Amino acid sequence: MKVKKILAALLVASICSTAALAGCSVSKSDSTSTGGSSTASSTDSKSSSNEPVTVTIKQFKAEIDEQLGKAIEKYKSVAPNVTITYQSIGAGTDIGTVLKADMSAGTMPTIFNAIGPSEYEVYKDYLEDLSDQPWVSHATKGSLDLLTVDGKVYGLPVSTEGLGLVVNKKIFDDAGIDISNLKSMKDFDDAFSKLDAKIKDGSLSNVDSCKNLKAVTAVQGAETWVLGDHAENIFLTPEFEGDPFKAYNSKTVEMKYADTYKDYTDMMLKYSEFADNKKGAVTYTYSGNAIPDISTGKVAVIQQGNWAYNEINKIDEETAKNLTLLPMPIGGDNQDAAMISILSQYWTVNAKASDAEKTAAKDFLNWLYQSDEGKDIVVNSFGFIPVFDNYGDLAPSDPLSKAVVDLSSSGKVVNAVFKGTPDGWGQNVFGAAVQAYISGEKTWDEVVKTAQDGWAEAKK
Repeated sequence: MKVKKILAALLVASICSTAALAGCSVSKSDSTSTGGSSTASSTDSKSSSNEPVTVTIKQFKAEIDEQLGKAIEKYKSVAPNVTITYQSIGAGTDIGTVLKADMSAGTMPTIFNAIGPSEYEVYKDYLEDLSDQPWVSHATKGSLDLLTVDGKVYGLPVSTEGLGLVVNKKIFDDAGIDISNLKSMKDFDDAFSKLDAKIKDGSLSNVDSCKNLKAVTAVQGAETWVLGDHAENIFLTPEFEGDPFKAYNSKTVEMKYADTYKDYTDMMLKYSEFADNKKGAVTYTYSGNAIPDISTGKVAVIQQGNWAYNEINKIDEETAKNLTLLPMPIGGDNQDAAMISILSQYWTVNAKASDAEKTAAKDFLNWLYQSDEGKDIVVNSFGFIPVFDNYGDLAPSDPLSKAVVDLSSSGKVVNAVFKGTPDGWGQNVFGAAVQAYISGEKTWDEVVKTAQDGWAEAKK
């Protein structure tokens, strides 16, 4: 397989050129959300056929479940002959596991998400060539590379996004702690230690923004996608120089900077409610615990990205206004903290669907990402930072996305490489091993060896 190589600078340039980024989260809630059905169809032009046709969608961004349903409802007026049903895969459920089950059962959806060389190998028989689609010419430089093979484009970029530490800035401001220029692990540890001391001595009890504060940080130990796929970029990105294809083509992983990950995890645990009972962190979830806790001011910091804004805003609009995104400590020589840039996923079309279904699916995606109405939905409803050059001044207005743009513009950004790792390695091997480390069942050396052995085995 000849796969087009991506350079580390490309996605960073893509972020800056579109002046935005947006939400990713492989899973969202503790349940799988089924968004129901709606009739609708395509771009600014009408569907090529008036015959009834059904399009099914399975997608990973459960945080836009409600918004996607509303978009499909609007699409009715464009294509009344098309029925669209959709399912958002949430919480600890890996969409890859769901799609593999669909492949085995012969029930693959018409539109689904995939990204990167490893997933290309898994789904290649189901990937429709989208090279002739009108949005291709408007995709920003590098944004198509992760699913371009032998010159053929197989996916429409969902969005780009920034991964780091989502912080309630007002809590730190009101506590008199400056977090404007945190660079090293020591910087973060010092700031978190100061807030932790104020929580414990009760000096913040009369501060309105801190009245519910029980801990500085939260570790989402129940979520292997948080521990694995996302946080693993702390040490994998410098090892593979921000290039997912270097990771994909490597038969081994050195884990050269893995101790940076250990130090980061230990620090986050030290200032969490589970500092004295680390096993408890393994039961702490994203949607059931972390999102409600930061939304209600019970914690000040969680590891997430700008995609978390919509969910926090639903719970408490005032808290949402006070959010910012800080970079994460990254391994590597002389490496300051950086935001991790992620091209979240691609929308792909099932090559084995009927011609009518494929046409309707392509029409819907074109409408969603290229019509004026669709662009407004993508940016202002989904909160995505698009990777297309024809969105004009459209850009998300929420503080997390603005922080992503600011970090990108200042150069405090590195590319994620986790989509070049062996299929399932991030969550099922490394993420699971980190869970065992947190609960005391594995030493850190055992985590490193498990990860190295799992990678080598997958590459045989």
